[in-house]
Amino acid sequence: MSKSHFSNNNCFAAVSIAIAQEKALQPTKSGLFEVGGFKLYLTCYENDKPTLIIEQGFGRSGSDGVWLGNVKQLYSDFSICLYDRAGLGKSEKGPVPFTVNDMATRLYTLLHNANVKPPYYFAGGSYASYIITAFNNQYANKVKGAVFIDPPPFGYFYTMATRWPNNFKTDDENLARYYHFEQSVRDPMFKKVPENVDHIVSYQSLVTSGCFANKPIIVLRAKASGERYDPPFVPDDIALKMDALYAGAEHDFLGLSSRSAIVYSTSNKHHLHIADADLVVKSIKQLLE
Repeated sequence: MSKSHFSNNNCFAAVSIAIAQEKALQPTKSGLFEVGGFKLYLTCYENDKPTLIIEQGFGRSGSDGVWLGNVKQLYSDFSICLYDRAGLGKSEKGPVPFTVNDMATRLYTLLHNANVKPPYYFAGGSYASYIITAFNNQYANKVKGAVFIDPPPFGYFYTMATRWPNNFKTDDENLARYYHFEQSVRDPMFKKVPENVDHIVSYQSLVTSGCFANKPIIVLRAKASGERYDPPFVPDDIALKMDALYAGAEHDFLGLSSRSAIVYSTSNKHHLHIADADLVVKSIKQLLE
């Protein structure tokens, strides 16, 4: 047998194994489940391992397939479920506007009606940290721990809305557009937002929330850029308020639990479950240690 022929056979075998593994991981349940007058879409890959709920960032849906590679790496350690929040992906829209507490209640109802039994570990990117926190506030005995993937500082949306002077005016077109964009946070029905969340009421409901006690909380953060948050045309006194929020974020993240840890990625990308999937998978598995 020639060396080249042997090599080709090895390549064919590797491809065959990869295809077999691709086909092997199929959902154990998927579909729409009632959450109180409307339905949310859920997909689960279940086994006898601890249950991991993967939450999404703002405007993202669990059914978009982006997490599938991570799910395959996590399946040996977790029974995994993803879902689409109201009005996203394959889920029905439901009543609007709503708050982060409503999102947590809907998730609890979804898991209950789909017979996904607690307790749960959580992982999720960006805005997911707010929803997981709200879920823990309402159902603390159902939560085992969580990985927050590049979450915004707590109070991010509230700061966007409130850091500007009353009746702010400017002749700078770029600054005016930026101001009006940030003020849209005050309007949960703003036509360009993917989810009709009342960020102000949500902030007020979470600002007095409890922490995660001694549950393991791992916060993954993207590599810091060293630059200020805002573009140069934003006045320093306004930009300072967001910079101060980010400067205090690490302290706040460490205060989430007596077992909080912060890990920095070598990637500066926001969606680390895509840009640094190995770190995300490793960190989620560490919840079990």
